[in-house]
Amino acid sequence: MELGISSLGHIIDIARISKFKNLIELQLNATEQCLNFAEKNRIEIVELVIDPPQAFNNEYKQKFINLVNSYSIKKQVHGPYIDLNLCSHNTRISKASIESYIDAIKICYQIDAKIMTIHPGLANFMLSSIRELNKEQLKMAIHKLLDFTNNQKLLICLENMPQNAYIMTDNLNIDEVYSTIGREDLFLTFDTSHFYTCDGNVKNLWVKFHHIIKNVHIVDNFCKISDTHPPIGSGKIDFKEIFEVLKSYSYKGPIIIELSSTNSLNQSINFIKKFL
Repeated sequence: MELGISSLGHIIDIARISKFKNLIELQLNATEQCLNFAEKNRIEIVELVIDPPQAFNNEYKQKFINLVNSYSIKKQVHGPYIDLNLCSHNTRISKASIESYIDAIKICYQIDAKIMTIHPGLANFMLSSIRELNKEQLKMAIHKLLDFTNNQKLLICLENMPQNAYIMTDNLNIDEVYSTIGREDLFLTFDTSHFYTCDGNVKNLWVKFHHIIKNVHIVDNFCKISDTHPPIGSGKIDFKEIFEVLKSYSYKGPIIIELSSTNSLNQSINFIKKFL
């Protein structure tokens, strides 16, 4: 397993104290701080969150790419997700979301990222009958993204979601979504907190999908109705069981610590190292 960190905590910390002039400065500063921390602490891999996606703009894109490429550490990408909705029944929103992810894919190529995690979006929260349409819309969107990558050694990993997303949630729903999409070149990012909110069975998920799980988000949680990313080890998630499952399948991929603040980053890293 490759121990990694997400830049999410650095983005939130900088945004919380409002020490940035614009969104690209927020993105650049958070990325640099994350890469510096990883390099200093001998972290094996970083997952760069491209949200807000100002790095897509032509005048800023090269600054972001040059910054990331100045570090030799291994990188992967979490594509933009705020305000995006691949599975939206509003085709205009789905189309715009596809375009944003294609922009992110282009950046992956330029920073030599081998994995990009994406979100499916939010299915209809009011009408369960529309959720079948959400699955079909997601299928269309995913096919467009995978066709664009054209097998260029970039793994697209769809992330499981918390219960209030109404798609990619528990074991059954994840199975239904992957069956609907029907692509062998779509992989899975397993998020421990999202799965916890859905009362998912970790062992059963890995029995079914261990061959396509290429990325793991290590996130703790206290309850089933939130996803606050507290310090790892402070919540209710059974990481001992999770790592026993990972080891039983000889999982060798990234395990990315995702926090809402960098204040507990060292504490969380030390907690997870007990299971490696």
